[in-house]
Amino acid sequence: MKKIIYILLCAFLVTSCQKADNNGDLGGFWKLLKIEELNNDTTIAKHNEDRFWAIQLSLITTNVGGKGRFQHTGDSLFIQMKEKPQDPKSFGFYNPDDEHFAVNKLTKKAMILQSDEVILTFRKF
Repeated sequence: MKKIIYILLCAFLVTSCQKADNNGDLGGFWKLLKIEELNNDTTIAKHNEDRFWAIQLSLITTNVGGKGRFQHTGDSLFIQMKEKPQDPKSFGFYNPDDEHFAVNKLTKKAMILQSDEVILTFRKF
């Protein structure tokens, strides 16, 4: 009986040591709906295209192979893409090596990010 309790205790300790995602509303899958280019007053609708960001722990990925790290501090989001998607601008990355966004809106269902070049509008998927 002691062996069974010891095995269950060890199994519980191993499974309880997983990292917790503490990103709050930022964590999850986001669909890019719209890109507004500030330099030329152009709006690019993306709601009919499959452009997704996945955010978990300190990692960000796109649905076509883009991978990077991010840091969310207050109303700022800093992203460094280590592997860029084929067309970074179609995902809102105009400076993928060192992207900085102001977080204009972040709720459980909507997110609006703004950089010097663009305003990105997302909805939670």
